[in-house]
Formats: sequence, structure tokens, C-alpha cells
Amino acid sequence: MALKQILNEAYSDKHAIGGFNFFNYESAKAIVQAAKTTKKPTILMVSEKSVDYYGLDNLIFSFNKVKKDSEAQIFLHLDHGSNLELIKECINSGFDSVMFDGSNLALDQNIALSKDLRKLAHKKSVVFEAEIGHIGGREDYQITSAVFKTNPAEALMFYDQVQPDMLAVAIGNIHGPLTAIEELDFSLLAKIQDTVKRPLVLHGCSNRKPQEYQVAISEGVVKINIDTELREAFVDGIKDALHKKENDPREILNLSSLFISKRTQEKIELFAKGCCSR
Repeated sequence: MALKQILNEAYSDKHAIGGFNFFNYESAKAIVQAAKTTKKPTILMVSEKSVDYYGLDNLIFSFNKVKKDSEAQIFLHLDHGSNLELIKECINSGFDSVMFDGSNLALDQNIALSKDLRKLAHKKSVVFEAEIGHIGGREDYQITSAVFKTNPAEALMFYDQVQPDMLAVAIGNIHGPLTAIEELDFSLLAKIQDTVKRPLVLHGCSNRKPQEYQVAISEGVVKINIDTELREAFVDGIKDALHKKENDPREILNLSSLFISKRTQEKIELFAKGCCSR
């Protein structure tokens, strides 16, 4: 089943697909193991920093390798793309979806660039995600000290002109570790959904309470991004290996992968339940 159809069904059926960042073969394999266990569609995401670290060709190779070796329904996504040439390269390299993050730009410029990229993506049957509003915290190279929440009226204008398949919004969500001051504005999310009435995306959603995910999904969120939580799981796996005095790098990586898989599986199953228990 095509990713766009899966997302549209998630929107109508009130559940969500998890988007999980990977940075090398081991992390990709760990996420896919969770997807295989749950038998749920899963999105594997790469950031621009991961592209610089591991190489786009290597990331694509790793994804294709784990996809070939598994019967899991997985999809490859560029997360928070701001480099226009990289976005175009991903569109032409077989990615299932790409995101353009023009939230730092003036609204009219964000609209113009997003519209052009959406056209390019759709020519290749690639799902296109855009962002309106600005998510705080740190997402690899992108650092911001403030959160500029999405304006529902601007979101509607943006959507009408761009027609993205998914729209990422800011409701107080912050990239990076969860902070005491971070609070999701679900009343704003409801206003955005009532205004736009289209599939939404939430970034910076690691370590939230299950009820928060459920409320978000009830308001039209179809894709929930998890990155920080998997990094933490990776580090926890290394700590556990060192505690066990493991000195074989392969075994250390295997143990870290198990930690990532477990955390990913928990999230996939939670998102699949949607806005209510099933």
C-alpha cells in the first residue's frame, strides 16, 4: 500500500504512524525489527546531519538492505529538509516522502518554495510534508530559543496555496529532551484541525504521556516523530553493555539495537491504538 493511502486511512481511522530517525545500518535495522514485530507501517527518517555523518548513498543502501531483508512495511523520509538541492536529490533517489522546513522563512517565501517542492515531489509520487509555525529546541543543525506557535488562519492560507500531503504544526512541542516548561497546547491543535481539516504532523514528541499522543491523534495528527527517545535508548544500551563489562563492539551495538527496538515497538503499538483503546 502506498504511503499516502496509509496516511489518509490513519487520518480517517484516527490512528498515527510513527516516524523514527536512524543514522546508520544498525539503527535502521533496530527500527525495522520493531516494525516487523508489530506488523505496522513505519517511517524511517533521516536528517540532514545524518546525511552529512553517514552519507546519503549509505543511508539509502542501509534502508534498502533492511527493507529487502524484512517483510515489514517501511518507508524512507527526509526529516526537516532545508537544503533545497538535498530535498530534490531525495525526491529523485527513491524516497517515499520528504519534508521541507521553511518555518524560518517569511510566510510568503515558505509558501512559494513549498509549493514548488510539492510539485516536484508529486511528479515522482513522493509524499510531501511542509511546516507552518516554528518548533523550539534543537533538531540537529537547527537551533531555536523560542517556539512560534502555528496560527490557524495562516495554516489554512498555507495549506490552500501549497496543498501538502501533511502539515507539521507547532503547539508548544520542542525538539530534544523533554523540559519542565514544555506544554502542548491542545486547544490550539483543535483550532488548527477545525480550520485546516487535513492530516497533521507533530515533531519533538519523545517521552510524552500516552494520553497526550491520544489527544493529538484525535485532532488529526497522522505522523508522530520520535528521535531523542531513540538516542536515549541507544545510550542506555551502551551503558548496560559496559555495566556487563562487554568489550566486543559488535555485541555492544547489538545490545543498543535491542534497546532501540523495544522503545520503537512501544511507540508503534501506542500510535496504532489511536485516540482510544482498541
